[in-house]
Amino acid sequence: MRKFLAVALFLMLLQSVALAAGPAKVGIFDPEEVLRTSEPGQEAIKQFEAKMKPDSQRIEKQQKDFLKMQEDFQKQAFALAPEARQDKERELRRKEFELSEAVRMFQNAANREKSLKLNEILKILNGAVSDYSSKNGYTIVLAKTQGIIYYTDPACDITKAITAELNRAWKSHKK
Repeated sequence: MRKFLAVALFLMLLQSVALAAGPAKVGIFDPEEVLRTSEPGQEAIKQFEAKMKPDSQRIEKQQKDFLKMQEDFQKQAFALAPEARQDKERELRRKEFELSEAVRMFQNAANREKSLKLNEILKILNGAVSDYSSKNGYTIVLAKTQGIIYYTDPACDITKAITAELNRAWKSHKK
């Protein structure tokens, strides 16, 4: 009984503190949409694609060459002497390994590049969200994340405003 009374008293005190603080103003934004539609996000995508395009094309060419080698081997396999067939199989395995290594290295480089660009934008986004929140009296601003926030009133959605604030902050950051 004492525990129940203590919990009830604590909850009443907590409620009175919350009421004294005033109503909370909550804003929610979609960080993926902000990154996709903002100037820094679009700029980062263009830079990323331009930087990775030569390596991507090189790997695509290697894949086509490997597939052609495989097809040629399958056509010639029965006509080849056993020793020649083994040599071709070794060469195919070596080429397959080289290709998988090239793909792995490309993916690592792409992930590193994305991470660098994203971190730079996220630093500015954090500042933009803080600035916007304090200017507009928001008590809390949440990022809309799959599986965390299932529903929000459209009036709470500040994604477009955050995008505009990020664009403004990005322009001043670049100067």
